[in-house]
Amino acid sequence: MPFMYIKMIKYFTMKTFFKAILNLFKKPVTIKYPFEQTFIPDDYRGMIGFNENLCIWCRRCEMACPPGAIVFSQAMDGKQTYHFNRAVCIYCSECVRACPKEGAIFQTNVPAKCALKEENINNGWNILYGEALMSRAAYAAEKKRLAAEKAAAIKTEMEKKEAKS
Repeated sequence: MPFMYIKMIKYFTMKTFFKAILNLFKKPVTIKYPFEQTFIPDDYRGMIGFNENLCIWCRRCEMACPPGAIVFSQAMDGKQTYHFNRAVCIYCSECVRACPKEGAIFQTNVPAKCALKEENINNGWNILYGEALMSRAAYAAEKKRLAAEKAAAIKTEMEKKEAKS
């Protein structure tokens, strides 16, 4: 019985060895990636592009993004800034479909580079995301405070006019 198993092992080992030798002389199935460019289909969904000049800053792309790869921060002067994390993006194109302005956010056919280290995946993204949300909240609070001051000034102005009449 053990002799039969040894014979089978020798047979499969020799068969595998000869297959390996034959494969040395066959044309390779895969391409030599870094040296040869891969085929990119026409409907390939690659990197997300952003055109700041066409954007109307409605933030629909941010709301439509399933993994939260897009976030807008807002300065106190009202200027918004677009931030995109390619390591978080799943390239689903929902942000492109949600955008009301044609060409403001678009998908290119450029493949996304992979993150080779774990620290490059989020690379401070969670901190930036939190800061962006806080900057928008601070801007909204400042805008609300200024509106309240303006309303109070108008109210006192009206009271002064009523007192004079």
